[in-house]
Order: sequence, then structure tokens, then C-alpha cells
Amino acid sequence: MNIGILIFSGSRDEGYTGVDRLVEAGQAAGHTIVKIYEPHLSSLDGQIFQDGQPLPTLDLIISRPNFVEEPSLRTYAIQLLKDAGYRIVNGNVGFTWAKNKLIQHVLFAQHRLPCPRWGIARKPDDAVAVAKKLGFPTIVKVAFGTHGKGVFLAKDEESLWPIVDYLGIRDGNPMIVEEFIAEAKSSDLRAFVIGGNVVAAMQRTASAGDIRANTSNGGTGSIVELREEERALAVRAAEVFDLEIAGVDLIRSNRGTLILEINANPGFKELEAVTKIDISRLIIDYAVSTIPLQDSR
Repeated sequence: MNIGILIFSGSRDEGYTGVDRLVEAGQAAGHTIVKIYEPHLSSLDGQIFQDGQPLPTLDLIISRPNFVEEPSLRTYAIQLLKDAGYRIVNGNVGFTWAKNKLIQHVLFAQHRLPCPRWGIARKPDDAVAVAKKLGFPTIVKVAFGTHGKGVFLAKDEESLWPIVDYLGIRDGNPMIVEEFIAEAKSSDLRAFVIGGNVVAAMQRTASAGDIRANTSNGGTGSIVELREEERALAVRAAEVFDLEIAGVDLIRSNRGTLILEINANPGFKELEAVTKIDISRLIIDYAVSTIPLQDSR
């Protein structure tokens, strides 16, 4: 098959998408892999161009939405490709919900998905009031962020004020104030979901002096055995967000396992290294399984 990998950045930034591993896995499986860079796409009369050249015939396209800004500025590319008849894996509207942590939390509540207690505030004094109700220490998150960027720990009201004042001045967007789960000891769980199944998982532990367990920030991954209810929770979260490929971050608390976040563009290099599972090949194989051979373009 001819498979496209849709990257929402220039070539110099594609390392964050795991494209190199997807290319290797796809080629090893006998497929032709074409990289598609969203910033270089254009459309005329329903035909899609990349750098002024018509996009080649493709059986399917795997979307790797590696951006952090307002998703409405990016979704045009997927819609244009869909309108042109391309099958997009992980191109449903849910990836736009997952990109906005405010919407994530609202959907968690709507669908009764357990998560740390939280509140949303736009003004600094409202954020402080929420934090006082939740109790200190507390976590503050911005609406758009990745690799742990935009996540802050406030140990008390004195340390919280500078954070919320800065965020209020920086962009004026609402911020999330969230309960700190001390018993997790700065670790969480990453469950990787493909096609409604958890295919791999690891525990992530933050480096000394940090609370963010993201491996991109120096956190380390280790083998973990998910409980059955944790697998079910990860799968349910992916279903709620209509994601075919998702990274679901969980945290074990004294009142059970909770959802921290869901990621529509989950990295998998550290997960592959820890588990020895070929995640990239599983993504390729799943993508191929979604389109009957007789329907290839």
C-alpha cells in the first residue's frame, strides 16, 4: 500500500512525531511511505498539492497532529484531504478535543471518567479561590501544552500567585487548577491504545526535583502491569474522544486510578524501548487493516 504520514510541522520538527519509526516499520512491511507536511499543503478545485505538486495516490494517511495551538487553525488540512477522498487514520474530530485540556476536563466530567478534582478559572484571584478549595499543594495547567510544558506545582498560596498572575498576563486564557495526587510519588502510567485495545503500557517516574513524569522532560519509563480496570478506563477514554490512536495518562490514587490526560499524538519511542513492543509496526498494521484492499485508491 501507499501510506501517507501527515505531519503538522516542517521536516526539522518531525522527530517529535515518531515519523522515522513509522517509515521504518512501513517500509519493512512492504509499503511505500510518503511524508505529508501540513504547512506545505494547498488546495485547488478539490485537488491537494504539496509544495505545488499534486499529492500522489495514497491508500490511507496516518495523522500525527504534533501541534499545541488552537486546533481550529489546523483542522482544515484533514478536512481538505477527507473531501478529496483520502482515508485518514486518527483524523476524526476527537483529536481537536484532545488538544484542548479545558475540553478534556469537561468531557471527563460529562462521561463520568474519574480524574483528579479540578476547577477552571480565567482570573488569578478565581484560580486562587479554586486552589484553596482543592487544598495545597495544587497543580496549574494551561489549556494548550505538550511534553509537560505548561504544568506548574504550587506548594502554597504564596507560590501560586506568581504563576497565575503570569498566566493571566501571558494570554488571558482560562487555566486549570487541579488536585495534586501526593501518593503517586511523581509517577504516572502511560497506556497506548490502538483500535480500541491497550497494546502497551509503562510507568513514568519524574526526575529528581520535578513532578512531571514525561520522558521528554527527563522522566524514566519502566515496565508496569495494568489492572483490568485501568485498561478498560484507557479504552473508554479513547472511545469518548473518538481516537483510533491515543496515549492515555493515568495516575494511581488512594481512591482508585484516575485519568490525567489523553494525547492524540502520543510518542512511543521510550515505550518501545521499555516494553520491546514494536508500536510503530502495530500502528502501520492497524492503519492497513482499516481499509479493504479492493477500496484502495
